[in-house]
Amino acid sequence: MSTPCPRPVKKRLILRRIATAAALLLCCGMGSCISLYTGRATIIDTGGAIANIGQQRPRLHPEPQPQAKGEADYRFHFRAWKKGDSYLVEYPVCYAPANYSVLVHFAGHCTWKKNTLEGELPARYSNAELSRYPLERYYAELTEEQYKKLIAPADKRIKVPRPAPFCDVRLRPAAEIDLSGAEPVLDFYGERYHRITRVWDNSRELPPARRTWYNYTLMPVSWVAEVVDIPLTLVATPIGWVVDAVYEPLVN
Repeated sequence: MSTPCPRPVKKRLILRRIATAAALLLCCGMGSCISLYTGRATIIDTGGAIANIGQQRPRLHPEPQPQAKGEADYRFHFRAWKKGDSYLVEYPVCYAPANYSVLVHFAGHCTWKKNTLEGELPARYSNAELSRYPLERYYAELTEEQYKKLIAPADKRIKVPRPAPFCDVRLRPAAEIDLSGAEPVLDFYGERYHRITRVWDNSRELPPARRTWYNYTLMPVSWVAEVVDIPLTLVATPIGWVVDAVYEPLVN
């Protein structure tokens, strides 16, 4: 006696899997479009949480003013020298434990107009926290043309930013710099001097992260977690929409 042909059953199973995959892709696409249009999304980053372990990253080091009480009482100290045809710009740096955010919530456009739940966990370091880490000095060597662009005021007529001329500028530690014979040309002590930080904000050659041996060991786990974070984010984002819909009308 011949057995029934299993092909129709297998065909239905394949079609069901294709339909399920298509539905998931459609939901993902709709969620992404809604997030882009509204500016509302909730991102889960467990991979970043694992990458935090045993890693230190460079930050600009603020210095507290006498009797500092708030964030505005911390300043960044920048200095520059001219040596020959080059300029040496000093950056105050500290190494703080990496704190990639595990949870980031975006609450839409123009959030400054109302009370929202927008934020990230863990929060970014405050100036007071960064000031507690040891100060190290790094230097950027610039040409005269680069230095002039560094200290020049921003041109408000330029609506589309041009490629920065500081992408390939390497920040080198003080041990590699010889300031003998250099002439001081700048000594600025301010809360935030955006012109001077153009190198820090645009360079691809910032001081490298410092990692322990176990941080390297955990890297494959972190990469796997980054993949797992994709479905977690897709689930968390609609939940964030519901929370916003309940919270914002109550507090505004």
